[in-house]
Amino acid sequence: MNRTLCWLTWVGALLLTTSAQAAPAPQGMALIPAGSFEMGDHIGFVDPKHGGDETPIHTVRLDALYLGINDVTNREFCAFLNSALGARSVEVRQGGVYPAGGQDLLCETRAMSPYSRLWWDGAKFTVLDGKDNHPVVCIRWEGAALYCNWLSAQAKLPLCYDPATWACNFNVSGYRLPTEAEWEYAARGGLKAPYANFAWGNEADATRANWPESKNPFRTGPLPWTTPVGFFDGSLRRRADFAWPDAQQETYQTARGTNGYGLNDMSGNVWQLVNDWYGRDYYAYSPADNPPGPDKGSLMPDGKPYRGMRGGNWFNGENGHGRVSNRNPSYWRGPEDPNHPYYHIGFRVALPIDAEKRPVTRLTPAQDVPRGAGQGQPGQGQAKVVVRLPSRCRRSRAAWP
Repeated sequence: MNRTLCWLTWVGALLLTTSAQAAPAPQGMALIPAGSFEMGDHIGFVDPKHGGDETPIHTVRLDALYLGINDVTNREFCAFLNSALGARSVEVRQGGVYPAGGQDLLCETRAMSPYSRLWWDGAKFTVLDGKDNHPVVCIRWEGAALYCNWLSAQAKLPLCYDPATWACNFNVSGYRLPTEAEWEYAARGGLKAPYANFAWGNEADATRANWPESKNPFRTGPLPWTTPVGFFDGSLRRRADFAWPDAQQETYQTARGTNGYGLNDMSGNVWQLVNDWYGRDYYAYSPADNPPGPDKGSLMPDGKPYRGMRGGNWFNGENGHGRVSNRNPSYWRGPEDPNHPYYHIGFRVALPIDAEKRPVTRLTPAQDVPRGAGQGQPGQGQAKVVVRLPSRCRRSRAAWP
């Protein structure tokens, strides 16, 4: 059976069995209103390893959508895996989860990675270490895409992803990963006067997010040091409620990291995969309306393209690389790139509204753009570049191509 036919069989099975299963949905979706913003770095941060990929600043207009309030959790992803297992559409090989008969790794279980919170006992998937409400990690882009299709199937919505090609249909209103533009627009939470450096403002406050600088009580014990989704909401947290590993802290006072649209963890905790291929120079030729990303990605030092990720993480970088405009391909994961663990990469889901009424959306043909081209005045699809090297830079990156 070929992969497309296998996928269609799975969807049919899901639709027939959904009513008999407790099928969890994301923990809530926030409405992100239609609007426009100036996408890119407004602060003047220039990374010496890849300066310029956040410029030129350019105007982007986006239609309304819903976005997951939280990252997808271990519990939610585990439910997807068990549903897919029941439909015989996934299989486990050497601790990795794959489409039945396919070669695309969807996620790692503990047998493949010591950092995964997903356990496979030969019959079902479960969550380890009491981390049900922590963001799922050790997943791959393809696994996130199939999770989105699974949500769509349960809600009887059209499927966005074709697993034979991994192409996304932007003109159907099903679950998918957010585009890079949708993610940044939503992450800014409506802050535009002035544009801010983080999801809540300009203050680099480590009590608002799970960054390397944070002293929250989950930053001890076995890796990964994730926190539960929505942990940084401004409330006083108690060890009795969370059973965190730091026995020296009975309470922990968080500051509010939730942004103006009600989204949690848009800075730190785990990187969030986006739909787009990472195109280093995409901002120089991105369309203004609902930009879907380039049709191919920039090649990394290993000669391969990678999908983008946003939002920063618990593991490395000043402020966890959690600036709202920061762009990273999923190649760059730490000191062992590109073989570093995926223990700090997760995702959240998007649900477009009335996508069928939009003009037909296709990926933007990638262009070769000389470095520094198109840099001019903000607001005209171009940017005024301000070179300011950071006082601290802990990105472990080789020279970019």
